[in-house]
Amino acid sequence: MSERLIDKLNPPTESEIINIIGKDSYTALKKIEDALTCIFDLKIDLKYPFGENYGWGYKFSHKTKHLFYIFFLNGSLSLTTRISNPKTAEENELIQKLSSNGKKCWESKYPCGDGGWVHYDFSNCEGLHDAGIFISLRTGKDITLL
Repeated sequence: MSERLIDKLNPPTESEIINIIGKDSYTALKKIEDALTCIFDLKIDLKYPFGENYGWGYKFSHKTKHLFYIFFLNGSLSLTTRISNPKTAEENELIQKLSSNGKKCWESKYPCGDGGWVHYDFSNCEGLHDAGIFISLRTGKDITLL
């Protein structure tokens, strides 16, 4: 099985997405969707935005504002979003609350303007803590996903 769903000409079905990411990752994905639906006017679109290095994923938006992508990996998910460098004490505190893996993702972000692109891979609901922090940093909203 491919590490990602990379066939641009064949958008995956929900069943194919569940099959590649696995049940635990799908549960985490649904928790993200459920939590954000209560906060945002959430729009989720299946996209193939960056070619085969990323493959298919969901684009999460609030109305027309892009929030983040979640890409489908074999047995896991990858949250990809652009986050500005922290400007407040609260934002710095959030970064300090990241797990060691989350901090590594933050420190190795791909530079872009005042901040960069964070790529955070997780495979179950244990990864929701860091995912929530990254989404909070992106949106300025208090996001709790657990």
